[in-house]
Amino acid sequence: MADAQPTNMPPVQEEDEHEHEQDHDHEEHHQGPARKRQRVRLSCLECRRRKLSCSRELPCDRCIKSGTPERCTYESRPGSVAVSAAISAGEKTSFAPPPPPPLTFGSEVRRPSVNPSPVRREVEPSLLRDANRDHERIRRLELEVAQLRGTLSKQASVDGSTVVASPSTLKDSVKDGQSVPSNPSFTPQNVEVPEYQNLRGHDFKTKYFGPHNAWSSLQELTGIFHFMRETAEEWLKPLNIQKKDRRKRKEDREKKFAEGDVVLEALLPPKEETDALVAVYLDQFEQIHRIIHVPTFKAEYEAFWDPSKTKTASFTALLLSMIAVSCCLDMQTSSKFVGVKSSSIQMAEKWVRACDEWYERQSQKHRKLVHYQIACLLFLAKRVNIIKKKRFWTTSGKLIRDGLTVGLHQDPDHVVAKISPYMAEMRRRLWATMVEFDVQASFDQGLPTLLSSVHNDADAPKNIEDDSFDENSQDLPVSRPPNDYTSSSYQHLSRRSLALRIDLNKILTGPPPDLEWEQVLQYSDMITHEIDQLPAWDLENEKNSEFSQKPILAHTLLHLQLRQYLIPLHQPYLKLRKFNSKYQTAELIYYTAARDIILMHDRLYQKGIRTLYFLREDTMNAVINLCNVTLHQPKDSMSLIMTNSQETLRLIEKCITMKEDRVLRCGNNDPWGYSSMCAAYGLLETHMGIKTSDAAKASAAERFISLHYKLLAFQIPPYPNPPSASHSTTPQTAQDPISRAKSITPFPMDATPTIPMANTPYPQRDGLPLSMPWLLPATDSNQIPVPNPDFNFEMLGSDLNDLWGDWGGADFT
Repeated sequence: MADAQPTNMPPVQEEDEHEHEQDHDHEEHHQGPARKRQRVRLSCLECRRRKLSCSRELPCDRCIKSGTPERCTYESRPGSVAVSAAISAGEKTSFAPPPPPPLTFGSEVRRPSVNPSPVRREVEPSLLRDANRDHERIRRLELEVAQLRGTLSKQASVDGSTVVASPSTLKDSVKDGQSVPSNPSFTPQNVEVPEYQNLRGHDFKTKYFGPHNAWSSLQELTGIFHFMRETAEEWLKPLNIQKKDRRKRKEDREKKFAEGDVVLEALLPPKEETDALVAVYLDQFEQIHRIIHVPTFKAEYEAFWDPSKTKTASFTALLLSMIAVSCCLDMQTSSKFVGVKSSSIQMAEKWVRACDEWYERQSQKHRKLVHYQIACLLFLAKRVNIIKKKRFWTTSGKLIRDGLTVGLHQDPDHVVAKISPYMAEMRRRLWATMVEFDVQASFDQGLPTLLSSVHNDADAPKNIEDDSFDENSQDLPVSRPPNDYTSSSYQHLSRRSLALRIDLNKILTGPPPDLEWEQVLQYSDMITHEIDQLPAWDLENEKNSEFSQKPILAHTLLHLQLRQYLIPLHQPYLKLRKFNSKYQTAELIYYTAARDIILMHDRLYQKGIRTLYFLREDTMNAVINLCNVTLHQPKDSMSLIMTNSQETLRLIEKCITMKEDRVLRCGNNDPWGYSSMCAAYGLLETHMGIKTSDAAKASAAERFISLHYKLLAFQIPPYPNPPSASHSTTPQTAQDPISRAKSITPFPMDATPTIPMANTPYPQRDGLPLSMPWLLPATDSNQIPVPNPDFNFEMLGSDLNDLWGDWGGADFT
């Protein structure tokens, strides 16, 4: 057993007790019957709490493997302070933590991973006898003091049925194996109440109570529950007060839960279209954020379309929120636009709004796994479709608070609640999904995350495939090595760097950081170390006949979420470069991080994987960052950054192309991003001397308006001007207006009659009939072009001056 003494240690206890018989005979009449001596426990408190074997090192092997070496703490003598592997808050730094101090346990000085020498083992018996003799004396005296203090602090209530908790009664509530606090300056804060005692319930119907919750405080009143029970039996029961019929109420809830919702069912698309959208979601998004159990979902999905069975409202909401995520990535139904938004994204908004209303009507008390799955899918749908962007941070924070309420931050294997293995793994997966949502939202918004003040005790999701366990599994399979890719590999490996990313978020989103240059370099080394630890999967291998595995998707996201922190860390030192040459490293790291982010996104884009640039804002941020670091270089500089300026322009062009692809799929519902990218490109061209300022402005305006001209060509309402005779009215498939990698499920684009414009000598761009259709051609080369009166953007339902921002030129008509 973990708590047994090593076999190479002599039976010190019997010899020590024999010597104590002579030393303490005169104390027996003061203490009454002799108490049994407490056995010395050698396992760390964390392994004892989890009832696992311990290697008895600091930190022990199990704490290292579980990713919590800082929680490896050993039981100290009564009256002394336990020493843990974590460094106290006043001593630790975030960069070069000193080695853990030696831990005195009995007479043995325990150091991390150091085996005792033979000489030390020969000295141990005599040292242990002397130390144990002193230990026993102090222990008996402290127990007497605790008893006397307990007797003096007992205060009976009016009827004598309750007793206020005191040090003597408090020891009964302390976990077995922990000594009674005996420090004269003892306060209740010194008592560590195990967190698992604060989690009650089963599966997802659990409730987490903090240590200072009112319910926890009520438990401190000894005898209160016995008093209330007797009062009810003697005084309330004779009054025949009707009790709650909990069984009937539960049956009514289950019956209502199994009912359908005609409003949600009316929003469902045909089965063929739903199948395609579900396939896109499972193929791409479920390989990074694990929200559902795929085999279980497939079985329920097949039963859902059975006409003889009722379509439950919960599964209908789950399905609608799922297809809202992948709606714009598939685009099989329509490529039409209403204003600046595509019909697909408007349908996604309608699905999200209906599911939100249904979700708000559900009971907060009686929630199941499907409710938390719907909440995560709704946030994912809002993120992908850019619905209520300013609420991303508050919405992700609400997910975290809801998860804390049911105790998702407590690992199911560490609690006493009744949680099946299947539910335990789903709790870990959903909690990991919520955590990643909130960490990224905190970084994007520049606001702190609640996770920096939460003790996350939940283990990482296991690196296993979904078909290796189900709802009837009695045990979960062993987690596979990190080098073996599974659909859960992202969540399993992302947990490794979670503590570092939360720490960086706390620094970057808190008060203005007072970081020294050496600290920034050490943080950069820590980020690089985490990146180097990531496994190198076969990124070109896509197996599995039904849904292809995409290790490149998880691999890219693991890199992106770490590299993104290098940019804000080094950004303050870009301006200091011209004053001190040592900050040249900041420029190179800043530039390399932005370049690598674009290259990784472009690699996915070329494969037709649009998941990450729909889910994240890396492309726009990288364009601004590349432009920023290049503008800091003198025009005649021969630095590496300025030498690669042409490559920088090509990288920015790639980002603009990806953004245009998204706009043509979803619409320009985030116009600020695209207009900023166009302006940054023109500004960089001016700095490099490629174009004059006026030419760069005209080029940026031409690019911006040309994109909206494409949107105008796919409007659903009839055009104000009738199509010319040269255009065919027969529907046909038009060519993709921009050259880009095709998706796994490419969308058809219907040919729509274009608005007839005046002929112009301007060159064509991207297959458009006109380069600048909003201007009339000049009859004289010295004449300034005038606006075209036949051209307008009224059908887009928006003002281009608002889309561009603070436009400094003339209004467009």
